Amino acid sequence: MPRLLADCGNTTIKLAEADGAFAGPFSRLPPDPAQLAAWFAAHPADELAIAPGAAATTRVLLAAAPAHLRRRLVGSDLPLPDLGQYPGCGIDRVLAGLAAGRRQREPVIVLDCGTATTISAWLVVAPLIDVRPVAAISFAGGLILPSARACLVGLHACAPALPLVDPGGPEARADQHDTRAALSAGIGIGYGPMVASCLLKLRRETGAQRLVVTGGDAGLILSSRIAAETDLVPELVLQGLAWLAATDQRPL
Repeated sequence: MPRLLADCGNTTIKLAEADGAFAGPFSRLPPDPAQLAAWFAAHPADELAIAPGAAATTRVLLAAAPAHLRRRLVGSDLPLPDLGQYPGCGIDRVLAGLAAGRRQREPVIVLDCGTATTISAWLVVAPLIDVRPVAAISFAGGLILPSARACLVGLHACAPALPLVDPGGPEARADQHDTRAALSAGIGIGYGPMVASCLLKLRRETGAQRLVVTGGDAGLILSSRIAAETDLVPELVLQGLAWLAATDQRPL
Protein backbone atom coordinates (compact mmCIF):
# COMPACT_ATOMS: atom_id res chain seq x y z
CA MET A 1 0.00 0.00 0.00
CA PRO A 2 1.21 3.56 -0.62
CA ARG A 3 2.75 5.80 1.97
CA LEU A 4 0.93 9.01 2.82
CA LEU A 5 2.63 12.36 3.43
CA ALA A 6 1.51 15.34 5.50
CA ASP A 7 3.05 18.81 5.75
CA CYS A 8 1.48 20.66 8.68
CA GLY A 9 1.64 24.40 8.10
CA ASN A 10 0.38 27.20 10.29
CA THR A 11 -3.02 27.45 8.63
CA THR A 12 -3.32 24.49 6.23
CA ILE A 13 -2.19 20.90 5.87
CA LYS A 14 -0.83 19.53 2.57
CA LEU A 15 -1.51 15.82 2.00
CA ALA A 16 -0.27 13.49 -0.72
CA GLU A 17 0.49 9.89 -1.60
CA ALA A 18 4.13 8.97 -2.18
CA ASP A 19 5.31 6.97 -5.16
CA GLY A 20 8.56 5.69 -3.68
CA ALA A 21 10.77 8.73 -3.12
CA PHE A 22 8.44 11.11 -4.97
CA ALA A 23 5.29 12.89 -3.82
CA GLY A 24 2.25 12.71 -6.04
CA PRO A 25 -0.41 15.41 -6.51
CA PHE A 26 -1.31 17.00 -3.20
CA SER A 27 -4.41 18.37 -1.49
CA ARG A 28 -4.33 21.51 0.66
CA LEU A 29 -6.89 21.26 3.46
CA PRO A 30 -7.80 23.37 6.48
CA PRO A 31 -7.26 21.73 9.88
CA ASP A 32 -10.83 20.47 9.86
CA PRO A 33 -11.33 16.95 11.30
CA ALA A 34 -14.19 16.07 8.96
CA GLN A 35 -12.34 17.06 5.78
CA LEU A 36 -9.17 15.31 6.92
CA ALA A 37 -11.09 12.13 7.81
CA ALA A 38 -12.72 12.13 4.37
CA TRP A 39 -9.33 12.49 2.68
CA PHE A 40 -7.86 9.60 4.66
CA ALA A 41 -10.90 7.44 3.83
CA ALA A 42 -10.25 8.05 0.14
CA HIS A 43 -6.52 7.23 0.42
CA PRO A 44 -5.97 3.84 2.08
CA ALA A 45 -2.41 3.25 3.29
CA ASP A 46 -0.48 1.72 6.15
CA GLU A 47 1.96 4.52 6.91
CA LEU A 48 1.83 8.29 7.35
CA ALA A 49 5.00 10.41 7.27
CA ILE A 50 4.52 13.82 8.88
CA ALA A 51 6.45 17.09 8.74
CA PRO A 52 5.19 18.58 12.03
CA GLY A 53 5.34 22.31 11.49
CA ALA A 54 2.68 24.04 13.58
CA ALA A 55 1.70 22.25 16.79
CA ALA A 56 -2.01 23.03 16.43
CA THR A 57 -2.41 21.67 12.90
CA THR A 58 -0.25 18.64 13.75
CA ARG A 59 -2.54 17.77 16.68
CA VAL A 60 -5.62 17.97 14.47
CA LEU A 61 -3.97 15.79 11.83
CA LEU A 62 -2.94 13.12 14.33
CA ALA A 63 -6.44 13.02 15.80
CA ALA A 64 -8.05 12.67 12.36
CA ALA A 65 -5.68 10.00 11.00
CA PRO A 66 -6.97 6.39 11.14
CA ALA A 67 -5.77 4.50 14.20
CA HIS A 68 -4.17 1.72 12.13
CA LEU A 69 -1.81 4.09 10.31
CA ARG A 70 1.82 3.92 11.39
CA ARG A 71 2.76 7.54 12.15
CA ARG A 72 6.35 8.67 11.53
CA LEU A 73 7.13 12.23 12.52
CA VAL A 74 10.22 13.99 11.21
CA GLY A 75 12.43 14.91 14.12
CA SER A 76 11.51 11.87 16.22
CA ASP A 77 10.58 8.75 14.22
CA LEU A 78 12.36 10.08 11.12
CA PRO A 79 15.65 11.84 11.96
CA LEU A 80 15.92 15.29 10.43
CA PRO A 81 18.90 15.42 8.06
CA ASP A 82 21.86 17.49 9.25
CA LEU A 83 22.44 19.91 6.39
CA GLY A 84 24.33 22.35 8.59
CA GLN A 85 21.19 24.21 9.65
CA TYR A 86 21.12 26.02 13.00
CA PRO A 87 19.30 24.52 16.04
CA GLY A 88 15.61 25.28 15.82
CA CYS A 89 15.61 25.80 12.06
CA GLY A 90 12.19 24.84 10.74
CA ILE A 91 11.69 21.27 9.59
CA ASP A 92 9.90 22.53 6.48
CA ARG A 93 12.90 24.70 5.52
CA VAL A 94 15.26 21.72 5.76
CA LEU A 95 13.00 19.38 3.78
CA ALA A 96 12.49 22.07 1.13
CA GLY A 97 16.26 22.62 0.90
CA LEU A 98 16.86 18.89 0.52
CA ALA A 99 14.29 18.66 -2.27
CA ALA A 100 15.47 21.81 -4.05
CA GLY A 101 19.13 20.75 -3.94
CA ARG A 102 18.30 17.35 -5.41
CA ARG A 103 16.09 18.97 -8.06
CA GLN A 104 18.40 21.80 -9.17
CA ARG A 105 21.80 20.09 -8.67
CA GLU A 106 23.44 23.47 -8.09
CA PRO A 107 23.41 26.14 -5.37
CA VAL A 108 19.81 27.26 -4.91
CA ILE A 109 17.65 29.66 -2.93
CA VAL A 110 14.26 28.50 -1.69
CA LEU A 111 11.58 31.16 -1.25
CA ASP A 112 8.76 29.66 0.83
CA CYS A 113 5.67 31.88 0.89
CA GLY A 114 3.46 30.89 3.80
CA THR A 115 2.36 32.67 6.96
CA ALA A 116 6.01 33.65 7.11
CA THR A 117 8.16 34.15 4.02
CA THR A 118 11.44 32.28 4.43
CA ILE A 119 14.39 32.79 2.10
CA SER A 120 17.01 30.04 2.47
CA ALA A 121 20.22 29.50 0.50
CA TRP A 122 21.59 25.99 -0.02
CA LEU A 123 24.97 25.04 -1.45
CA VAL A 124 25.16 21.88 -3.57
CA VAL A 125 28.12 19.67 -4.50
CA ALA A 126 26.82 18.25 -7.77
CA PRO A 127 29.04 15.11 -8.02
CA LEU A 128 27.65 13.85 -4.68
CA ILE A 129 23.98 14.61 -5.20
CA ASP A 130 22.93 11.20 -6.54
CA VAL A 131 24.86 9.03 -4.09
CA ARG A 132 24.99 11.12 -0.89
CA PRO A 133 22.47 13.95 -1.11
CA VAL A 134 22.65 14.78 2.61
CA ALA A 135 26.41 15.25 2.33
CA ALA A 136 26.03 17.20 -0.93
CA ILE A 137 23.63 19.88 0.36
CA SER A 138 24.48 22.45 3.03
CA PHE A 139 22.65 25.41 4.53
CA ALA A 140 24.25 28.75 3.65
CA GLY A 141 21.93 31.01 5.66
CA GLY A 142 18.84 33.02 4.99
CA LEU A 143 16.13 35.37 6.19
CA ILE A 144 12.61 35.23 7.62
CA LEU A 145 9.98 37.87 6.82
CA PRO A 146 6.30 38.20 7.66
CA SER A 147 4.03 37.39 4.74
CA ALA A 148 2.17 40.20 3.02
CA ARG A 149 -0.99 39.21 4.86
CA ALA A 150 0.85 38.99 8.18
CA CYS A 151 2.14 42.55 7.63
CA LEU A 152 -1.43 43.79 7.36
CA VAL A 153 -2.66 41.71 10.32
CA GLY A 154 0.22 42.99 12.44
CA LEU A 155 -0.43 46.60 11.44
CA HIS A 156 -4.11 46.23 12.34
CA ALA A 157 -3.15 44.70 15.70
CA CYS A 158 -0.77 47.57 16.48
CA ALA A 159 -3.13 50.26 15.16
CA PRO A 160 -6.74 48.99 15.47
CA ALA A 161 -8.08 52.18 13.90
CA LEU A 162 -6.60 50.94 10.62
CA PRO A 163 -8.88 48.37 8.94
CA LEU A 164 -7.78 44.82 8.19
CA VAL A 165 -7.62 44.40 4.41
CA ASP A 166 -6.32 41.87 1.90
CA PRO A 167 -3.06 42.54 0.05
CA GLY A 168 -3.43 44.09 -3.36
CA GLY A 169 -1.31 43.30 -6.39
CA PRO A 170 1.90 44.86 -7.71
CA GLU A 171 0.01 46.64 -10.49
CA ALA A 172 -2.16 48.62 -8.06
CA ARG A 173 -2.07 52.39 -8.39
CA ALA A 174 -0.19 54.40 -5.79
CA ASP A 175 -2.48 57.46 -5.93
CA GLN A 176 -5.12 55.98 -3.61
CA HIS A 177 -7.77 58.17 -1.94
CA ASP A 178 -9.09 56.03 0.91
CA THR A 179 -7.48 54.17 3.79
CA ARG A 180 -8.49 50.63 2.85
CA ALA A 181 -7.26 50.94 -0.71
CA ALA A 182 -4.06 52.68 0.43
CA LEU A 183 -3.24 49.83 2.82
CA SER A 184 -3.99 47.14 0.24
CA ALA A 185 -2.04 48.85 -2.54
CA GLY A 186 0.89 49.73 -0.29
CA ILE A 187 1.54 46.07 0.52
CA GLY A 188 0.75 44.91 -3.02
CA ILE A 189 3.25 47.33 -4.53
CA GLY A 190 5.91 47.21 -1.84
CA TYR A 191 6.05 43.58 -0.77
CA GLY A 192 7.67 42.16 -3.90
CA PRO A 193 10.48 44.75 -3.96
CA MET A 194 11.13 44.14 -0.25
CA VAL A 195 11.60 40.42 -0.92
CA ALA A 196 13.65 41.20 -4.05
CA SER A 197 16.05 43.33 -2.00
CA CYS A 198 16.57 40.51 0.49
CA LEU A 199 17.01 38.01 -2.34
CA LEU A 200 19.59 40.19 -4.09
CA LYS A 201 21.69 40.51 -0.94
CA LEU A 202 21.50 36.79 -0.16
CA ARG A 203 22.59 35.95 -3.71
CA ARG A 204 25.58 38.25 -3.40
CA GLU A 205 26.64 36.83 -0.05
CA THR A 206 26.18 33.11 -0.79
CA GLY A 207 26.72 32.83 -4.54
CA ALA A 208 23.48 30.84 -4.94
CA GLN A 209 21.56 32.14 -7.96
CA ARG A 210 18.85 29.62 -8.84
CA LEU A 211 15.46 30.33 -7.25
CA VAL A 212 12.75 27.87 -6.31
CA VAL A 213 9.44 29.24 -5.02
CA THR A 214 6.92 27.30 -2.96
CA GLY A 215 4.08 27.97 -0.52
CA GLY A 216 0.42 28.89 -0.72
CA ASP A 217 1.03 32.65 -0.94
CA ALA A 218 3.49 32.49 -3.84
CA GLY A 219 1.10 34.34 -6.17
CA LEU A 220 2.05 37.86 -5.05
CA ILE A 221 5.77 37.09 -5.38
CA LEU A 222 5.35 35.61 -8.84
CA SER A 223 3.18 38.47 -10.06
CA SER A 224 5.78 40.93 -8.74
CA ARG A 225 8.33 39.42 -11.17
CA ILE A 226 11.21 39.76 -8.73
CA ALA A 227 13.35 37.19 -10.57
CA ALA A 228 13.79 36.43 -14.25
CA GLU A 229 13.99 32.64 -13.80
CA THR A 230 11.73 31.19 -11.16
CA ASP A 231 10.90 27.51 -10.63
CA LEU A 232 7.53 27.13 -8.89
CA VAL A 233 7.26 23.83 -6.96
CA PRO A 234 4.16 23.90 -4.70
CA GLU A 235 4.86 20.43 -3.28
CA LEU A 236 8.55 21.08 -2.46
CA VAL A 237 8.38 20.19 1.25
CA LEU A 238 6.40 17.04 0.45
CA GLN A 239 9.07 16.01 -2.07
CA GLY A 240 11.73 16.30 0.63
CA LEU A 241 9.53 14.34 3.03
CA ALA A 242 8.87 11.60 0.44
CA TRP A 243 12.60 11.12 -0.15
CA LEU A 244 13.37 11.05 3.58
CA ALA A 245 10.65 8.49 4.35
CA ALA A 246 11.62 6.27 1.40
CA THR A 247 15.34 6.22 2.23
CA ASP A 248 15.11 5.71 6.00
CA GLN A 249 16.43 2.19 6.53
CA ARG A 250 15.93 1.77 10.27
CA PRO A 251 13.63 -1.05 11.45
CA LEU A 252 10.06 0.16 11.95
